[in-house]
Amino acid sequence: MLDLAASNTFVKGVVGWVDFNAPEAQGVIEWLAENPVLVGLRPMIQDIPEADWMLSPELKGVFSALIAQNLTFDALTLPQHLPSLKELLVRYPQMRVVIDHGSKPRIRENKFGQWAKSMADISRNTVAFCKLSGLVTEASRDWLVEDLKPYVEHLLETFGPERLIWGSDWPVCTLASSYDRWCETSDILLADLTPTQRADVFGGTATRAYNLRDCDDVTST
Repeated sequence: MLDLAASNTFVKGVVGWVDFNAPEAQGVIEWLAENPVLVGLRPMIQDIPEADWMLSPELKGVFSALIAQNLTFDALTLPQHLPSLKELLVRYPQMRVVIDHGSKPRIRENKFGQWAKSMADISRNTVAFCKLSGLVTEASRDWLVEDLKPYVEHLLETFGPERLIWGSDWPVCTLASSYDRWCETSDILLADLTPTQRADVFGGTATRAYNLRDCDDVTST
């Protein structure tokens, strides 16, 4: 990904992956951070069985390295991870954090209450950002805009446009939607935002969350 960024100027930043559990993880993070295009790291928390994995004492050095290297932590979580994520953010208040895909609420099962409560708790007690993305693959196969609306409205109400980052989740989104349909759906769901608020959601917030520079037009993917 860093090679692609080096040869394509439209790539403003790369969120990569490092094995956080590897003994050499801190050194790898320091080495990768020498490349200014690397802006963050994202462990695949959604695939880790232990909901409190991120709170392991063995990871303290890794999170300290993220902070020291000014990298953003992308939290690819599911709803059951949110209590642990909130505790992690309280432990490391200086760490920039982006919650991926709204923490993947269980839309197809119409599960809203506990997810909504946990996300509101995080938004209220931390400075984490949140991606407005990945929702269509959590909805039923024949999803409608109205199915997504309560979840998007809750994220807007709790995080606000200044802490929300629109993302395409392409190509994963194509499992449930075309790219164009997700863009059209987003325009409908965000229709009440002011031009300034739209500018935040569609680029400005990403610039701040990932400490991007010289970015006139940034859209998260």
